[in-house]
This record gives sequence, C-alpha cells and structure tokens, in this order.
Amino acid sequence: MSAIVFPLNAWSLEYQADKTKVAADHARLKIVQTQRLPKVISAIAQLSLYFPFRSVMNNTEKLVSLLEEVENLPSSVLLDEDGVKIPQVLDDLFMKMCSVIQTTEVLGLHDGVLLRGVVAQLRDQSQQIHSFSVRYVDAQTKLRSRVPAEHVAQYQEMFAGYSVPAPTPDQAYDEDVKRELLRF
Repeated sequence: MSAIVFPLNAWSLEYQADKTKVAADHARLKIVQTQRLPKVISAIAQLSLYFPFRSVMNNTEKLVSLLEEVENLPSSVLLDEDGVKIPQVLDDLFMKMCSVIQTTEVLGLHDGVLLRGVVAQLRDQSQQIHSFSVRYVDAQTKLRSRVPAEHVAQYQEMFAGYSVPAPTPDQAYDEDVKRELLRF
C-alpha cells in the first residue's frame, strides 16, 4: 500500500485559504438571504445554509491539515515572501468565519437541529485558524528578533539545503523525466 504524497507549497496553502474564504462568503450571503424569510420557514433556511456551512467545514479541515504540515517545515519558511502573508490571510479568514457565526446566532439559526453541530464545529475551527495565525506571528517576530534583516537571505539559504532538490536536466534519468511529465 503506498501513500499519495502531494507537494506542499505556498500556492496550495493560499488556494485552500482562498477556497475556504469563498465558501465562508457564500455562507454569509445565504444568511443574508434568509434574513428576509419569516420565522415559519426557519427549517428551510437552515437547510439552505447546511450545505454551504458543510463546505466551509470541509475546506477548513483541509486548510488546518496543510497548516499542520507547515509547522513541520523549517521556521525560515515563515520569512519567505509567501510565508509572511500567511498570518494576515488567516486573520482575514478568521474574521469572515466569525462574521458568519455571529450572523447565524443573531438570526437564531444556530440552535436549529441542522445547524447546531455545524456551527459548533465552525466555532472550533475558527479558533484553530486564529491560533495558527497567532503562532505564526509569534514565530515570525522571534525569528526577526534573532536574525538581523541583512542575514535573513543567508538564513533561508542555509535551511534550503535541507530540502530534497529535484534532479537537474543533466542528472535526470528517463524515469524522472516521465514522472515529471505525468505529474498534474
């Protein structure tokens, strides 16, 4: 049994964060639409919100697993130009998730049969996102205080040697070339 390994890069993190933001915006728009409905149709409103909320939950779970993988990388990743953006993107996502949860509570939809568990899980996930953001800001601050600005590039180069580089064209074998061509 072999495991599928996906490369972890800033693009996949940013893509997953953006995908989660879009799902949260979609859920927020659904909430706004349900504000116009009378209380009698609350069950229908909850049903219409259930699937967007599940989408946010699924995307957030994927994002959290990617963020856990980032924690296993060298800390110099947080000083890369893409790594510097991670805390701000996570804060934006946290704020959107909080807005969705608060609006759901104001409308009283969070106590419904369909949304009770989903909203509770969204609260937990938003706290996880916020804790990742706080940890990354703290790590960046500590790294910047330990490493002078003029030495950041050398620090990053030093840790770049720990990654497994892809073979250069003159070092590649036919199997390597085929593997690269077949990767999507």
